[in-house]
Amino acid sequence: MFGQTFALMVMILYLLLLCGQVFASEKQSEPESELSRVLECIKKKEKTLKTFTATFRQIKKTYLLNEPLTSEGLIYFDSSGKLLMKVTSPSPLLILFKNSSLLVYYPEIAKAEKRYIGNAESIFKEYFGIAQPVEALKQQYDIQLSSETHSDGYVLKMIPKIKDIAKHIDRIEVFVNPETWLPERIFFTEVKGDRTELWLQFTAVNQPLPPGIFSIILPVTDDRDR
Repeated sequence: MFGQTFALMVMILYLLLLCGQVFASEKQSEPESELSRVLECIKKKEKTLKTFTATFRQIKKTYLLNEPLTSEGLIYFDSSGKLLMKVTSPSPLLILFKNSSLLVYYPEIAKAEKRYIGNAESIFKEYFGIAQPVEALKQQYDIQLSSETHSDGYVLKMIPKIKDIAKHIDRIEVFVNPETWLPERIFFTEVKGDRTELWLQFTAVNQPLPPGIFSIILPVTDDRDR
């Protein structure tokens, strides 16, 4: 369960960083294209995104299992570097990313795990080989506008160009709502055929988050740092 949900957290952080770096590079290379217009709109939204609350549904399809793995819950995000995931189904789970540390808490068994994982960019470098300068990003991914109509949203397809990324990821597809310029679906397709689908519904953007939402009170018997 931890591995599945941690992958979800990485996907979200990955997309938020991606908006400010890959999209900027495409604007310079294709200033008049529809792709550049779409990317510029997303980039403008990213610059103003301070907080959000969203519900999520993640579906993990793997050749090892007959049935997909599904999880649901809430996400609270603060651009200062805080992210809380409250998994409500199939089992309650709290995942807090704050101060470069990851805290995972299992309420049903009152168990907590904490580890230092570094900042978001270090995660991306380790798991995806990105978070590099703009020039390097342009060499790593081929970005295509798969859907050129906004009737159902724009679809951005990212195809890895270099071996270190391509040996793990076949493609990444991002479905963007043209009314909000926020991602509502993110699909990761791995080389071996496994597929992770993340569905987001943003319920509040740039609104005050609940007080103390990024503080998890652990059981008194657990003497680990919070």
